[in-house]
Amino acid sequence: MNVQIVRLNPVSIIKVSHIGPYEELGPKFEALWSWIEQNNIPATRSIGIYYDNPEHVPANRLRSAACAEVPDGYIITANGAPGFVATLAGGDYATMTYTGPYEAMEPVWAQFTTYVEAILNRTIRESEPAFEVYLNDPANTPPDQLVTEMYMPV
Repeated sequence: MNVQIVRLNPVSIIKVSHIGPYEELGPKFEALWSWIEQNNIPATRSIGIYYDNPEHVPANRLRSAACAEVPDGYIITANGAPGFVATLAGGDYATMTYTGPYEAMEPVWAQFTTYVEAILNRTIRESEPAFEVYLNDPANTPPDQLVTEMYMPV
């Protein structure tokens, strides 16, 4: 497992919250990016935030968010915004890159967590959520070629 510790600056995001199974977050991304395109929002990369561990929280109560990065200090002024501008906390994060279908990521997250705690001997910061940065578009990328950066606060 190729895991590194990096220090990130805070990231401004547009965030649309979701409660329920993580695999049901996809439609929130579709709605978010549709709104971004319609309103010419200067958003860049897609980010999925995952607040809960599915091993400890029932699927119908899992909290997550579909997000898009926006420039620092950006303010939404249009009516009908699907979410709000928030900040993804800066600090130290363990990170690794995964290539493959999103549906197969749950055991990868479990292995990543074990590696961070047991091998790197790092404590996971529970005050901040883990998140994923999606480097290509699932609409035009085969599932086995999807590239995702995984981040865990430590």
